Amino acid sequence: MNKLLEARKAKRESQAQAANAIGIAQSMLAMMETGDRNGSDKTKRRVAEHYGKSVGELFFSDTITSGDKHIPAQREEAVK
Repeated sequence: MNKLLEARKAKRESQAQAANAIGIAQSMLAMMETGDRNGSDKTKRRVAEHYGKSVGELFFSDTITSGDKHIPAQREEAVK
């Protein structure tokens, strides 16, 4: 379960109730919860404020992932 969904469940709100309180469409909140949409910075701030959390707590991962570990052959030669 993602952090946004967890925050809504902790408040015991339906998507419709939360979206109405935040001032966004229920479909937008649903897409944000599933990761299909990110929302604008303004929307993220309003969502975070509604749940009493920081934007970072709700929308950023605690895990750092590395990019592509494949090094093209030309670059590999240059690194040697």
